[in-house]
Amino acid sequence: MALRIEKVDHEDLAMRERLFAFLAPHEAYCLFITGNLKNDFPESHLYAAVLRDKWIGLAGYYGRPKSVIPFATDPDTARVLARHVADRHPDIDFLNAMASLAEPACDELVRLGYRVANDPRQVFMQSDSEPAPQQHEELVRAMEPADHEGTVKLLRYIQDRPQEPPVTKEELRKVRMSPFRRVLVANGQVVSTASTNGLGIAAFQILGVATALAHRGKGYARAVCASLMREMWREGARQAIIFTPTDNQPAQRCYKGLGFQATGDFWVAKLERQT
Repeated sequence: MALRIEKVDHEDLAMRERLFAFLAPHEAYCLFITGNLKNDFPESHLYAAVLRDKWIGLAGYYGRPKSVIPFATDPDTARVLARHVADRHPDIDFLNAMASLAEPACDELVRLGYRVANDPRQVFMQSDSEPAPQQHEELVRAMEPADHEGTVKLLRYIQDRPQEPPVTKEELRKVRMSPFRRVLVANGQVVSTASTNGLGIAAFQILGVATALAHRGKGYARAVCASLMREMWREGARQAIIFTPTDNQPAQRCYKGLGFQATGDFWVAKLERQT
């Protein structure tokens, strides 16, 4: 019997229960899907890979940013899901997944005319416990509207463009979309930040960690991540996930100090459509 791909109505309550039941045993590896599903992320499209009436994979396409997230029980299914999503949503800027699935999925997209425009390799890290209290944690709070512009400028460090012209409306819109974001304020300035796309089932991922260059080495990133983890533990989380470039040793030391352990390899692939 041939593998088939079905569009999933993730707004249907019974289907949502089925989605969470399928993803729960693998939650650490598909948190972009579970977190966005739990928080009703806009412009979401979900597709299930079905073999003998049994789901063996799931892929999400998200319009902001334009990204595909494949999860499957085998690499060949990840290939099929990536091709199916690209046929229906050809505007793809990112593909995020565990390396064992991302690599074959990206190979398939390359065959369709895309190219991987970055080094996608990331260290995948997990923590199953709430962190110990950290220095400077008292300076951390939830992001407020007055923090939006400063937060945008911090996030530009992640993209290696901190000196760009004034903040744009699109950058502000993206920051406002973060359902949970913490900021560390020192001397009246936002100097460090971290966010999450929310609790999935029992886990969440930390995203968008950034600290102003002049304030690095003071433990601010560790403090803002610890505060975010504590908030999510109050929400019922029991596992935290983070990934960082393989060559970012300072970030890895920071996260290890919070109790994270490296448990695998992840890809954040920047894609470009070749003409």
